[in-house]
Amino acid sequence: MHVLHLTSIDKRVYTRNMMDQDACFCASLRRMAHAATEIYDRALEPSGLKITMFRVLRRLSHAGKPSISELARIVELDRSSLGRNLKVLQRQGLVRFSGGDDERSKLVLLTSKGRTALDKALPLWAKAQARMRSVLGRDSEAVFSALAKVDAENVTAA
Repeated sequence: MHVLHLTSIDKRVYTRNMMDQDACFCASLRRMAHAATEIYDRALEPSGLKITMFRVLRRLSHAGKPSISELARIVELDRSSLGRNLKVLQRQGLVRFSGGDDERSKLVLLTSKGRTALDKALPLWAKAQARMRSVLGRDSEAVFSALAKVDAENVTAA
């Protein structure tokens, strides 16, 4: 398993930037999201899934047989982004489409290969999740709280 380490120089630069009044929240959140994505992708590597694929498959497994539009709402992605993700998953034999005369009414189904990949990925994801909780410690609640505030602001602004 690969481990992402920050060197002491990286830590000083990161800490200094985080204390800078002009530090861009968006850029910092994107860096954090990229680093977190790397941690989860490396953890999920033995399953053959990336965290983006895992997220869609996991939500699909709970949703049953949603249409593409319903699944887009569930995974909180626009239809075009979800469509691109679903095409990758379909090419790999992890999902299939059923019914419907057009894209809006097609149902998305998890294949047995998709279920197997998801079952293999779940404990790997749980381990990555525990690692993130350990790294963040008590700050994990603050991270989720801050993200909820930004999400609420985004909904209000829309």
